[in-house]
Amino acid sequence: MPEQPANTAPIHKVVIYGDSFADRRAEIQAALGDAFTVVTIGHGASRTEKESAFADALATIAVRIDADTPIPPSLRLIQVPGIGWDEIDLGHVPSGATVCNVGGHETGVAEYCMAQMLEWCHRLRPAEEGFRRGSWERSSRFGAPPHRELSGATVGIIGFGAIGRVLARQLQGFGVRILAANRSAIPADADVDGRYALADIPVMLRDCDFAVVAIALTPETRGLIGAATLDALGPQGVLVNVARGPVVDETALWDALSGGRIGGAIIDVWYRYPGADDPDLSPAHHPFATLPNIMMTPHLSGWTSGTVARRLSLMTDNIRRAAAGHALVNAVSTPEERKA
Repeated sequence: MPEQPANTAPIHKVVIYGDSFADRRAEIQAALGDAFTVVTIGHGASRTEKESAFADALATIAVRIDADTPIPPSLRLIQVPGIGWDEIDLGHVPSGATVCNVGGHETGVAEYCMAQMLEWCHRLRPAEEGFRRGSWERSSRFGAPPHRELSGATVGIIGFGAIGRVLARQLQGFGVRILAANRSAIPADADVDGRYALADIPVMLRDCDFAVVAIALTPETRGLIGAATLDALGPQGVLVNVARGPVVDETALWDALSGGRIGGAIIDVWYRYPGADDPDLSPAHHPFATLPNIMMTPHLSGWTSGTVARRLSLMTDNIRRAAAGHALVNAVSTPEERKA
């Protein structure tokens, strides 16, 4: 191989590892420019193929890093293409690499919560489906009972980060009373009517019609919403989970829904996901799909065109920062922290 001319800047390699954003390789390459080369490699590739792809790489865009990932010591950035970084095994992160996550999904997730809470109140989908079949049973002209309004309801937000703040602003326009619980203090100028510590979530939920779970999954928040907390929400209350499945104890949720101890649930995040080596498509260990008081979606709330555009911009900016030796944005694990 001929030597690179002395006046030519080095080409920085970026590896997209896995399926997430692999279909956007050309966009990422175009955004980074000629000083970078972007390659893709799947989780199912051979060890030799992975070693070749990762050789001398500066950065990787990856959801998962584990013992099967041949990360080189040259790596400076592991850019998770989403907010959750629970599949990054820090034991296999090179000593000089920083792990960063990325947001940009808060508008999409907040709109999902709004749409689903409005749907829970108005039940327009089943009304339309029935009407298409010729049924007028939901019409007031034929004796239908009135349905709920979101206006005037009380919504509790568990986790007042980016999603919680955007959701609170959106709810303000609907005349909703907003309560919030957070690990750190909630700013005085936040769009909330009541503030709670995480230890006081059951107290908060006694006053709530809806409880939106938007807190990050950590060892401390795993199982945060258990049986006692769900009982506090009560037989008319509705749980909305757009965080991570295990923040809500699965068996406790099943028991509360199947036993009618809560009014219902709107769930977008799950307890198990299918993979190449696991063809089982069920999202949980309990048959939630058999219950009438749950609305289920396949982890789609934040995946909007706006999210994609914002994440592409944020990730490519971070990669350029890594190449230039500048401070990285949204660092969740740094070499200094891991040495401490």
